[in-house]
Amino acid sequence: MLKRYPLLSRLSLMLSCLASLCAALFLSAGAAGRLEAAARAAPGSLAASRLAGIELMEIVLALAFVIGCAITLRIAYRALAQRTDCALARLAAHTVGADGPVGGTDEIDRLIRALDGVSAQLACRVADSERLSRHAHEQERFATRSLEFIYRACTCLAENNASTQWLTALLEDMADCLRARSCSLGLLTPLAESLGVPTRLGAPRLASLLDEFDAETLARKGGLRRQATYADGERVELAVPVRDADGIYGILVVEARSDVLFESRYSRLVDAVASLFALSLGSLQRTQRRRRLALMDERNAIAGELHDSLAQALSYMKLQIARLQLEIGRSCGACAPGGKVLEISGDIKTGLDSAYRHLRELLSAFRTSMPPGGLQQAIREVVEELSARAGTEIGLDYRLGDTPLSVNEEFHLLQIVREALTNVIRHARAGHALIRLDCEAGVVVVQVDDDGRGMAAGSGGEGHHGVSIMQDRARQLAGTLDLQPGPGGRGTRVELRFRPRAGPPPSSPPFASDRDTAHAQPH
Repeated sequence: MLKRYPLLSRLSLMLSCLASLCAALFLSAGAAGRLEAAARAAPGSLAASRLAGIELMEIVLALAFVIGCAITLRIAYRALAQRTDCALARLAAHTVGADGPVGGTDEIDRLIRALDGVSAQLACRVADSERLSRHAHEQERFATRSLEFIYRACTCLAENNASTQWLTALLEDMADCLRARSCSLGLLTPLAESLGVPTRLGAPRLASLLDEFDAETLARKGGLRRQATYADGERVELAVPVRDADGIYGILVVEARSDVLFESRYSRLVDAVASLFALSLGSLQRTQRRRRLALMDERNAIAGELHDSLAQALSYMKLQIARLQLEIGRSCGACAPGGKVLEISGDIKTGLDSAYRHLRELLSAFRTSMPPGGLQQAIREVVEELSARAGTEIGLDYRLGDTPLSVNEEFHLLQIVREALTNVIRHARAGHALIRLDCEAGVVVVQVDDDGRGMAAGSGGEGHHGVSIMQDRARQLAGTLDLQPGPGGRGTRVELRFRPRAGPPPSSPPFASDRDTAHAQPH
């Protein structure tokens, strides 16, 4: 009992002492009364001197009682009031041991230690609550920002072609959403050429990982996640393949500082964006392929009809002219060699041969197919084929990029370039040729320069069947075709200008303003 409640024991002892003092004062007061009565009855006796001693003892006992009461009240105040208030204050402030060490073993000390434990638990709960509140706020901000980004990305990819401008804007918006150092997109070369965009895009900068690895290699390996050290510090890199059930289109690379941890929500967002890119790029590629196949089927059908009708008719007429010339030579003595009849029939045969040859070329052009890489790959294949066949060095400067061209416009451009190069090889006797394709203020400019013999002064290429074909194609494109002397007056320049019917893409994507608005809104 005494060990368990030492404070109660001390207070009980002090109260017992005070009670004893009270009893002593009571007894001394009774004795003093009796001695005072005896002193009045016999003055000068011994009772008077004893009364004086009793009174002095009463004064001492009274002082001791007062001092004891003060000490008891002080101890009780410190133990029951001050220490309890201190413990309650620490409990209210969620702190532990803020007002000095607690090393005692009495009841108040145990109460203080218990309250300190409660304070510690409350402090932990408050810290956890604040941390969870911050985490929930960050989760809400990220979810809102991610939904806004995915909505804008879906809208952009649905309403616009996959141009360099729009893809770069999407990557920049994604980097802002993830708070990443950069976001980059590496595309396979055939896909990039068919879309007319660079093989590597990055915002605000290109990821270093694409300098180290090939996009196709990374995509086929299933991506990559690593922490690497560079000259400017450590970085965390995450590469996710852009692919769907039909194939692989490229790799999406996110690069962040080393203190950024890619949580599962970030990885899910990157995977979702990669799937979105794959869906859009695959849809664009399939749409282009379907359009090209539809146009090729139509052209093949026209070629088949021409072959079955006009080609066979010309072939029959060639045979009949040959028979006519033979019969005229046998039956008409006046139709000697050099006679008018044979000369006219020879001219007819020459015209038929030329018409038949051009018809065969037209049928071959109709049956020309567009490769998966689009116009750039098709022109490169034509350049390689004709350069290897004729030994002429042919250069290609392709700068159309993401200029929107319809499938029909691509075929006309390809045939004009092929015809121009064919004329260079057949007639110009050039050692070098250069093809330049560019877009100037929304107008497509195609130039084919050579260092050959050039044209007769003032002819403008008139009378040449190949030039007529190119001019007809230029008219179908609503453009112009000019033949003029080459640079420096040497050789010939064939120049085509036309404005694509698809029109240029919008001048600027609305991502910047949307981002600013999203940042200004409280989450």
